Amino acid sequence: MTKRAAAAFPPVASVGDDLLGDIFLRLPDTAVLALAALACKRWRRVASDPALLRRFHSLHGPPPLLGFVMSGPPPRLFSVEGPDRRFIPAPSHSPHLNAAAAAVDIHFEDFVAKNPRSGSVIDEWLLRGYDGGRLLLSYGFIEYEELAVYDPIGRTADLLRRPDIMRFDFEFLAVHYALLADEPDASFRVVGAQIWNGIWQSNTRLQRYVYSGEVEQCLVLDTTTMEWTLIQVPFPAKESYCVADMAEHGGLCLLASKEQVVQLWVRDSNGGWVIKKQVSLLKQFGSLKKLRHDEWMKRVRILAVRDGHVHMEFWSIRKPNSYLLVLNWDAMKLSVFANDTTDKYRGPAFPFFMTWAPPLLSPAEQQGLRLQGNTCYVSK
Repeated sequence: MTKRAAAAFPPVASVGDDLLGDIFLRLPDTAVLALAALACKRWRRVASDPALLRRFHSLHGPPPLLGFVMSGPPPRLFSVEGPDRRFIPAPSHSPHLNAAAAAVDIHFEDFVAKNPRSGSVIDEWLLRGYDGGRLLLSYGFIEYEELAVYDPIGRTADLLRRPDIMRFDFEFLAVHYALLADEPDASFRVVGAQIWNGIWQSNTRLQRYVYSGEVEQCLVLDTTTMEWTLIQVPFPAKESYCVADMAEHGGLCLLASKEQVVQLWVRDSNGGWVIKKQVSLLKQFGSLKKLRHDEWMKRVRILAVRDGHVHMEFWSIRKPNSYLLVLNWDAMKLSVFANDTTDKYRGPAFPFFMTWAPPLLSPAEQQGLRLQGNTCYVSK
């Protein structure tokens, strides 16, 4: 390259933050943006800007699905072992997404190696929830319990102390947790609750359910006001369902499965529930009808609803393997991929998305990034 040609390409360090941000907005997906952010501290600072992340998601759509985290049944109340877990990657044509899926530390082995514990009732960290590309973990039991929020791709963690306001007696023994993450600014909240004579049942982001006797009730948390509302669901107890916040359908909605029919329940003018839309999966998609006939896949479990997509599991009581379904609710397009396993995973399960959410930095670290942001090193 001649000197004149080299002069036509200024060094990366001379590119302003605004232009660098515009370049980042043209990257193909979140996985590539995360790779770019690892190049140097300045690039990380620009790629971590919440305004840029919101623009990036508006241009490229929501974070892509990396796969599903499957779990065995939850342990007994005083069990010393957590349930087994399995990560099922979603097929992708992007090598960067495939590499990110392969990097998921779903057993949080790296985290446990860096945070050893001993002398407690439970001898390992347990998975308690998921949101925004992070796992909510707990260790210990009752007043000795510790919490951590772990990024299984970036291998970074924030250790938390459980509040001392929880009651521990016979009626209020178990504490249930949920993780609420804001992806653009990388912040999160951990919500803890003790439920008398009930079971915390869901993986969804904004809502948790309570089951007591033959009445199925839904305990809904408004994350803006942090107020709880208890509502009764309009279908029989123990039916598979999920709560969703769908603005296009008036806000609070329920997605339920009755055999192989997915139902969308919305509020009516009187505050009750009505079915706004329902889809027979077997009639709409012939491939599922064939699976129903050939492999006796019969049951549909609603796992989560996000960005207009319903995530489900199609399974059978006769076999351990199953199929993961992703239904685009508006376009009525279905993606299906196999969960080929010899063990049954019928505990909590949720879709896992590729997010670029840098760990929270202390003021000193943020100042360090600002002071050192003019130096950038890119490996060849």
